[in-house]
Amino acid sequence: MKRVYFVRHGLTQGNEVSAYQLPTIPLSDKGKEQAECVTQRFGQIPIDVIISSTMERAAETARAIAQRVGRDVVLEPLFQEILRPTIVRGKLHVDPEASEIMKMVMRHWANADWKHSDEENFFDLKQRALKAIAYLVARPEEHILVVTHGTILRMLFCCMMAGDAFEPEHFSWADAFLAVSHTGVTWCEYAKGKWKLITWNDHAHLG
Repeated sequence: MKRVYFVRHGLTQGNEVSAYQLPTIPLSDKGKEQAECVTQRFGQIPIDVIISSTMERAAETARAIAQRVGRDVVLEPLFQEILRPTIVRGKLHVDPEASEIMKMVMRHWANADWKHSDEENFFDLKQRALKAIAYLVARPEEHILVVTHGTILRMLFCCMMAGDAFEPEHFSWADAFLAVSHTGVTWCEYAKGKWKLITWNDHAHLG
């Protein structure tokens, strides 16, 4: 049986001001405190390998945990956050230009034949999630920690449940329903070709 623990990265200044984040943005002071808190959770949990999104906020969180458990961090872009158009990255959600672009992007979210520029749509994110799941299944370790992001984490679990049959309208329900706290821990298991969710978004370490 394989056990996989997913952790959302700690808070960033981009999260604090509601901005579309650059991949290079680091943890804020609060995010660093959260990362330190979540490291305590894994002091008693066996971890064979730590896999992190290549985005700095996730990698920084992963490095904090790695220092605690004595494991190296494997950077894997399959677990990075959904890619928004480059032109909006670093801008506030309320920025007029960014707001108009994202309205268009979301209107066409489920249209496989439309893109504003270089963003990911539903089908891109779904295919990446399916590849990420296959990647985890293929790894030889039994106890895996993955540090990732909110939107891709929701997509990962939807694909674990439904596989390639998962549709855009289902994701809108999951996106609204499944809360993902910064440094929240989600635990699942894989055995005999099936995934099972054990714990979702456990953030008791934050008090």
